[in-house]
Amino acid sequence: MTPEVTQQVSKLRSEFYAQFAGTQDTPVTINKEKSYASTPPKVSWVDTQQRLNYLCMYAYSAPDVLVPSRLLVLRIGVNIGAELLAGTSRGKGIRRHNQDCQFYLTLLPDEALELLPWITHALSRDTKPRLATMPLPAHTLVQDLEGSLVPSFWTPTAQQAARSPLSVTLAPNYA
Repeated sequence: MTPEVTQQVSKLRSEFYAQFAGTQDTPVTINKEKSYASTPPKVSWVDTQQRLNYLCMYAYSAPDVLVPSRLLVLRIGVNIGAELLAGTSRGKGIRRHNQDCQFYLTLLPDEALELLPWITHALSRDTKPRLATMPLPAHTLVQDLEGSLVPSFWTPTAQQAARSPLSVTLAPNYA
């Protein structure tokens, strides 16, 4: 990632996490970025069933030195990978991590804040989210059924941006 994109992701992540925290009826912990840490910043909270939940926003793909024209695509992981919480102490009374509500959401930066109400609604469910039966979000979502153990949803624009062939960008000019 270029330094400019790193700053853009950090700023959007901070804004998204702050707005997300404002939607919750329970205390939310926002872990900040540390340059020496290998895990991205995340938001965590305990739900009404005393399960630890967390949400993490990171770059799925981004422009870099080799492919500066690549679009920035973000991914939000919800309750994915307990390894992200390594080192986090479990408070007294917290039973376990919430494995009943897990999903990925892949989107473009300008779609993140617009999809916040949908994400909040998905997290308010007590069982595995039946996301197909939820009210429609601000952007159309497409479920990716290829190889993921947890539901993975994409906005069509993010799907197009992430899956556009790099060969077009990297094609040599033999003329």
